[in-house]
Amino acid sequence: MTVYWVVWDAAAHWVVDRLEREGALPALRRMRERGVFTAARPAHPNCQTPPSLATLFTGTWPRDHKVTGFTVPGAGEGIASHVSGFSPGFPAMPPVWETLSERDLSSALVHAPWVFDHEGRVGPHIDGAVEAYSRRVTRHAVHELSTGGQDWRIGGFRVAVSVEAEPSRRVRVRVQVTGAPGGDGSDELLLEPGAGWQPLELDREHGTWISCVEAGGRLLLAHTGVWQPRFAGRNRKTLQRLAQCPPFAGEGVGPLYREGVFGPRLAEGGDGSAEEVFLSSVECVARSFGAAADAVLETHEADLVVVYLPMTDDVGHELLGWCDEKSAAHRPDISETVWSYIRRCYQWSDSVLGRMLDRAGPEDTVVLGADHGMVGSTHLVHVNDQLVRAGLARTAPDGSLDADGSAVFYHPANNGSLWTGPSLAGDPVRARAAMEQARTALSSLTDPDTGRPVVAGFLDRDGVRAADPGADPFVAYVALADDYQPTAQLLGEEGVVRRVPKTGAHVVYTGDSRLHAVHAAVGPGIAADGREGVIDNTWPAALVLGQLGVDPALAGPHAPGTFEPTEES
Repeated sequence: MTVYWVVWDAAAHWVVDRLEREGALPALRRMRERGVFTAARPAHPNCQTPPSLATLFTGTWPRDHKVTGFTVPGAGEGIASHVSGFSPGFPAMPPVWETLSERDLSSALVHAPWVFDHEGRVGPHIDGAVEAYSRRVTRHAVHELSTGGQDWRIGGFRVAVSVEAEPSRRVRVRVQVTGAPGGDGSDELLLEPGAGWQPLELDREHGTWISCVEAGGRLLLAHTGVWQPRFAGRNRKTLQRLAQCPPFAGEGVGPLYREGVFGPRLAEGGDGSAEEVFLSSVECVARSFGAAADAVLETHEADLVVVYLPMTDDVGHELLGWCDEKSAAHRPDISETVWSYIRRCYQWSDSVLGRMLDRAGPEDTVVLGADHGMVGSTHLVHVNDQLVRAGLARTAPDGSLDADGSAVFYHPANNGSLWTGPSLAGDPVRARAAMEQARTALSSLTDPDTGRPVVAGFLDRDGVRAADPGADPFVAYVALADDYQPTAQLLGEEGVVRRVPKTGAHVVYTGDSRLHAVHAAVGPGIAADGREGVIDNTWPAALVLGQLGVDPALAGPHAPGTFEPTEES
């Protein structure tokens, strides 16, 4: 028995359900017809990726696994400190592969977090693992070309570029890596404008994807980010195959697209060419992750195989809001065209799912999950600016947040949490009064265009009920209204509520069903009864353990469950 578990980042149930009903996801249709298909409540109060994945993989909520945001507040030195929720040492509860190791069961993992320790090692129970996100060399970039020769730096690597004259305008790219990390060598590409992306080897350990793009009469050379993957495990065949995969691409060039580098977006009168450049960059991610998944599927000897796929999150942040009919970001005039791009991205993920279904035997289980969903977004709310105006938060001489001198501040971790400052520690009466002032100041915020209040309420540390200053006067979470997302950035000027070009988001879980993740499963004992309720996203970990013969009730933190999703109340 092997359990194959694929995770589509930010695969909202409402999106997946619509695509499957359109017939766009044939692999998922196979699962829906044979097994369970339902929605899953994500981590709360914060449903950014780290806490949501920690909930999915440990079967516990953030109060137990301690990953409370993309960065975790107070995890370094000082009250305003924060460290990545993906750092070694998190989560505080064991992921399922650690629990399985105690039963001598092995795992193979494709870009799952929390597998490698502080020293880059994995345990003896790891059949094979690859991970690259923790070792980024440089982000994506773009370079404007002119005829003739020129140099370009990609991270620490020198790239010689030559551009042929009209009419061909072909671009020759040659890597010169003498003295660069990893040794000497070279690679060369010949690029045609508009011909898509090609992998470029920078040295034996680093690579990127590169493309020549024409936009606004300019000739541009763009590359995806550069990471250094690491491989470990006891299965040499798996490690050899993983090392032969194309360069790792962890994300597309969304910020460049958002800035209009490739021309105006559809929402701003563009003709779709900018979207094609962006989506084609995400396809590099699909090719990179798909190759790694295939390497593991073809060679593994593991009891559990976990494959993480990020493409759906990448596309969701940039495009999904325009298709969200419940959001003010919705654009009926372009939604059908935008939906076609979203469909293409999900089909890349569905293709990997299909190969997992093909690999699985009748005794195996296949699970599809997601960490959270996605909602449309139109505005950022600069929370600390409002608290500064109310006299609660203070700024340092350089304009940054002075958390130590603040009575109440929005934490720089940007995980949705409001904190009272150190001067109020141990004084619940004053802390309660200060937090009440903060609630009043934030509740008064309105959209400058519509007059609509932007704060929906305040939640406690667990995010399951309204904040009670009598119970905890020191920390609360601010839940913003639909379409509004918080930011810790201080502007120091007018405009606390500002429009944002990113169309989709997920920060604080407000209970909105658009933030529900997808969950599907087929395998022995999983009945296709047609019911489609809502489960908690702690449940899939229990399912995985149960399918591998480990009683979730005896596995410590994992939430026991049945194979029947509960109806949403």
